[in-house]
Amino acid sequence: MEGLAPPLALLLAVKRTLEKGHPTKQGIHLYLKRHQGEFVAVVTQWLALIQQGKETQSLISGISSQHRQVLLQLLERGLRGEAIYNVVLTLEEEILEACHEELTNKLARLPFILLIPLLLFQFPAFLLILFGPLLQNFFHSLAG
Repeated sequence: MEGLAPPLALLLAVKRTLEKGHPTKQGIHLYLKRHQGEFVAVVTQWLALIQQGKETQSLISGISSQHRQVLLQLLERGLRGEAIYNVVLTLEEEILEACHEELTNKLARLPFILLIPLLLFQFPAFLLILFGPLLQNFFHSLAG
């Protein structure tokens, strides 16, 4: 699942374990084993705070993404024993929508970004081809 958004990967891991009848904690541990990155470190720290019985709200509020915050709050409810499967399905749809929106925004900007090499490299070369013979005739007429 390379290239998958980290909160979506965590959500899918938890969803799979819930569908198999296993607890939420097992899905979180499965995600932590299989993935690496910045979000894994945050989830590890969050899980350690929960296991120690400390408050996690300060850690969750420090996360910039709203989807990540909601996901961790939902998983915290699941670790307390609440039924979260229906909410997991809803959150999965929302995260997928957000991923699709981000992709379409990046794809919409792509043509403008690709114009930069065209302007920097191809346009000057075209001008040389266009004005090269004209300049050659000009210098030839001055010399001669």
